[in-house]
Amino acid sequence: MNQKDKQLIKDSALIVADQIASNLPGLNIAWGLSKALYGAGLKLREQRTLEWVEMIRDNPSVFTDLVLKDVKFQDGFVYALERYIREMREDKRVNMRSVFLGFTKSTVEDSFELERIYHVIGILNVLDIRVLKDIDISKNDFQQVYEQTPEYNENIYNLVNAGILMSDYTSRLGPIKAPFVKVTEFGKQFIKFIN
Repeated sequence: MNQKDKQLIKDSALIVADQIASNLPGLNIAWGLSKALYGAGLKLREQRTLEWVEMIRDNPSVFTDLVLKDVKFQDGFVYALERYIREMREDKRVNMRSVFLGFTKSTVEDSFELERIYHVIGILNVLDIRVLKDIDISKNDFQQVYEQTPEYNENIYNLVNAGILMSDYTSRLGPIKAPFVKVTEFGKQFIKFIN
């Protein structure tokens, strides 16, 4: 593919996103607001913008007419799209799409912590996410994720600081190399969306 073809594809991504958004009643309101607020950013990150709009188009059972016309959805759309186009890492963008689908499916959008979840996705690193996958979320008691192994302590404490895990601060007999933690209620919700 020559340079001219690459530029043509790049220039057409925002046009395709515009067409998709204009064909979905209700989405055109949120899309118009996003374009007004982030027009230059959308133009610079056209491919990410297109991915976002295609996610909505490809999930009609989730993004119904009723949902698309809801003001809370539209506000969430504008917030999430802005964060999405700013995110550099593809794996984090995949998680952000998953979170937004969960937000849209949620029957209690007021208590769905979209902003907090997106913030936490932004501050965690790849190893934090990998460590998170080793945590047994079915346990309600404190546990050592990596018993007597200090290698991942920094990542465990990153998850504690993000509010996903809670550290056990009670005294224990003898030295311990790894902290005892348990998953918070927020952490259980967060883990649902992480691939």
